[in-house]
Amino acid sequence: MGTRALKAGGLGLLLMLAATGVATAVVVQAGGVRITVLSQIMPVKLPRAEPAPIAVFVAGHLATPGGSVPPQLQRLDIEVNRHGLLRSRGLPVCHPRQVQATTTERALANCGETLVGSGQFWAHIILPGQEPYPTQGRLLIFNGRRHGDPVLLAQIYTDNPFDSSFLIEFAIRRISRGPYGTELSAAFPEALGEWGYVDRIKLTLKRRYRYLGRELSYFNAACPAPKPAKRASFPLAHVTFSFAASEPIGATETKTCGVAQ
Repeated sequence: MGTRALKAGGLGLLLMLAATGVATAVVVQAGGVRITVLSQIMPVKLPRAEPAPIAVFVAGHLATPGGSVPPQLQRLDIEVNRHGLLRSRGLPVCHPRQVQATTTERALANCGETLVGSGQFWAHIILPGQEPYPTQGRLLIFNGRRHGDPVLLAQIYTDNPFDSSFLIEFAIRRISRGPYGTELSAAFPEALGEWGYVDRIKLTLKRRYRYLGRELSYFNAACPAPKPAKRASFPLAHVTFSFAASEPIGATETKTCGVAQ
């Protein structure tokens, strides 16, 4: 199978735990690049203290004001508010070799029990001496391990116009101080090479599973409203996009959440 990689432009693997049932768009523009993220969460209200299971919908779009090819994304760092938690205890683990350079069907056969998200992507493939041409395909997110450390494995596959597959690994790091508790980081050139760029995605992040007789969730969140308030506004996530030959673009998304009765 051909494994020509696509250069990522804006993989919207943004764990934007939007604390409202209404999808909200965040638009950031700098250095000739415009990034748009639309996010939504269910349920619409959350407990005040103990994080509860959630499902997250994310749509992302990368563009330039003039419609030209965006610069190469070198690195993506996402800091998630400490009231949003990733919990993988008891969840099966996928290893990168099981989903690398393979089709969607084979990746699911190898690691379907570890799936935590799925969706679609749209991209442009760039080949030497040719005009960029569009393609689209499946995007899968797996709970993974690399050298014993937890990672998120983002596997992308398309068969249009030829078989193409690549794997992006997001390292997971706990943050001990400040408003953020988890950092997700990925270095894109290592996985994607120079062939093209992803410019749009739609992704649903959701996984419940049973472990030792208990029902658990990979994605969880709480609403940090101080008593007796029923709503709170807080910095949800800070995202930094680092591009080749341009300054990084950073954005902080602030959300308002409601407290479940």
